[in-house]
Amino acid sequence: MSTDRDVTGIVRSWLHEDAHEDADRILNLVLDGIDTTPQRRASWLARRTPTMNNYARLGLVAAAVLAVVIVGIGLFGKSSDVGSGTSPTPSASSSLSPSPASEINPLVGTWLAPPVTCAQQTAAVAAAFTPEQMALAWSCTEVTPVQYSIRFYAKRPEDGTHRLQEYANGVTGWDGAYHLVDGSTFQAGDLDNYYITYRYAIDGDTLTIDMTSDDMPSTSEAELLGEQMAQTAIYETSSFTRQP
Repeated sequence: MSTDRDVTGIVRSWLHEDAHEDADRILNLVLDGIDTTPQRRASWLARRTPTMNNYARLGLVAAAVLAVVIVGIGLFGKSSDVGSGTSPTPSASSSLSPSPASEINPLVGTWLAPPVTCAQQTAAVAAAFTPEQMALAWSCTEVTPVQYSIRFYAKRPEDGTHRLQEYANGVTGWDGAYHLVDGSTFQAGDLDNYYITYRYAIDGDTLTIDMTSDDMPSTSEAELLGEQMAQTAIYETSSFTRQP
């Protein structure tokens, strides 16, 4: 019968529509198609009684209803994004899987301070030490301004250490190591003894450093004071700017 093809065509058309019309409307379309579509009966069907034709019509309607219900359940039971090409949402276990965290070290790089005079360095030292301590260990004989710079290296993969270098007018003045304590503190010294503690702050490309303690191993008070004063003159006279 042509009705079978009409029903199949209607259902297939509905399956391919983006809007997916509701099942009631599809059922109505099927029923309308059955009532209005001319029937091309084979000769053996023409000899059937009206009762048998009614049963055939009812069976066809029932089959159409069943097809619409099955298709509707299949479509409406799926997620609204079926066919959109999106990947399924990861399971809770996969989304909570830990990922390797890389070390965040804002100090890495080269930082340059503006040139400073002996007077500026002496003022910075005088703010941190007594006149008696300065008389014991401080002297500044630079005729021209000195420009200090520091370079913090990233962790070396072979041994996990961080290298730190200090320069005066481009000449290496100290070569040591450092490690981060937290987001505002680092310590420097030798690999087996980090004896200087600094407090630092970064604002954009500007770095300020304040030495909070310097416990360099020494048997001489003058040597220890000289080390502490030198660190003060380098880091606390002015701020540093990150270099490209």
